[in-house]
Amino acid sequence: MYTFEFRTGSVSIDHVKCNGCTTFACAKACSLYGSGILRIEKGRAVLAVSPEEARRRCTECLACEIDCHFHGRQAITISLPIAGLEEHRRAVHGHIAR
Repeated sequence: MYTFEFRTGSVSIDHVKCNGCTTFACAKACSLYGSGILRIEKGRAVLAVSPEEARRRCTECLACEIDCHFHGRQAITISLPIAGLEEHRRAVHGHIAR
């Protein structure tokens, strides 16, 4: 699993799922809608910038995950933790809904 962080979350890319991808939808979407921080290397999405620069430059547009899901191989997962969400679910529902 290839992972990098941005200001409010992280991106995880399952390189096993990238195998055989011909659309490279994630990198195309990042260059069109984001800040162009992804590139394709040996058929897999990787950072085109340092992790520190990715943390600053990622626009958090979610385009890489969405385009990978619909046009690629569903290899990208974006995690956006919401502070206090679990506590709110417990208070309202008595448990954590998934």
